[in-house]
Amino acid sequence: MFRFMKTSSVIAAIALTGIIAGTAGYQIGLRRTTQPAASVGTTPPRTNAGTERRIVLNPTDLTKLRAELDGETEPLKRFNHALKNMEAWVNADPKGALAWLRSQQPSGRRDEVIHRALQQYASNNPQGAAEWAKDNLTGIDLNNTLIRICEQWSRTNGREAAEWTSALPPSHARDAALEGLTFAWASQDPAAALEYLKTSQVDPTLASILRYAAYAGWAKTDPVNAVRGSLESSRVFNDPEQFANTLANWATIDVAAAGKWLLENPLNPAEKSLAAKELAGIYANQSPQAGIAWINQLDGADKKAALGEFADGWASTDPSAAAQWAATLPAGSLDDDAVAKILHGFLSDDHAAFEKWRDSLTDGPLKQQALKVVAGEPGN
Repeated sequence: MFRFMKTSSVIAAIALTGIIAGTAGYQIGLRRTTQPAASVGTTPPRTNAGTERRIVLNPTDLTKLRAELDGETEPLKRFNHALKNMEAWVNADPKGALAWLRSQQPSGRRDEVIHRALQQYASNNPQGAAEWAKDNLTGIDLNNTLIRICEQWSRTNGREAAEWTSALPPSHARDAALEGLTFAWASQDPAAALEYLKTSQVDPTLASILRYAAYAGWAKTDPVNAVRGSLESSRVFNDPEQFANTLANWATIDVAAAGKWLLENPLNPAEKSLAAKELAGIYANQSPQAGIAWINQLDGADKKAALGEFADGWASTDPSAAAQWAATLPAGSLDDDAVAKILHGFLSDDHAAFEKWRDSLTDGPLKQQALKVVAGEPGN
């Protein structure tokens, strides 16, 4: 998901993407034009953009629901009754619904519903949801939740989301949210996102991270122009890794097109070598055979860098196939560390097959290193 993320901050956000399974019928965002009756009275549904019907508890029914919950002494029944009305409750009184959830016995189920309620709150009022998260959550939970809310917010008002988030006190959570929302914003409106970055008052390290995120987001929807723009920007900031990262984001959705672009466009040595290394790793994971053919069109330092990254990546997914390929290369094509990773992976996967393959090798550096791996010699 997140090749644009060179920090660990946003990778943690992936955990929240798993919170989509049903919980006692509370399915945020799944209601459409026909609605089952709510457990307690609701105001007449109103149409949202002509496709969704939003149910909201009126004040009288909200009071009735709270009285019913307060009067229920069995915790499981009380919680399930709340869930049946949670969507309408959050629409009517999101802070009250969240406060009630927070007052319940801590559990994974409760926390899941809190995140669902926050997602719904953010769809109605992203700043309100973000403020609630800031005031009530901590640590990785705050980090992940702000990322999700701010990404959602940026798709409707990127500048507002960025200005609110930038105004937070410096923290890991703030920077992660800025990174995520910049990616999402630029995937829809790259010109606006990049223009904002030119005037934002952040430290140089964070500014660089946000440029990576912006061009990466742009690459997901308009890769050719994103790569061209990133190349120009990377030269201004003397940061060829930014360009390589943007090209890698293109490669995650179309590695063949990204690889063709790299072969056909003039680049300086650092730009091409770094980009070749990035693409080689993606080829290793997506299409190793196509990757071999592509690498063979490179030469010199570019090919050397690509070979090492390709070997490392393929060794992680199919060390047996990687070993067969390594045996076809001229001696010295791969450095010892890359070869060792392939050999160790193959040996760990299938000891008998490894030994049969090793014995079939002709005498040379690869066979000697394979023998040392089995013997367990240091450095191998």
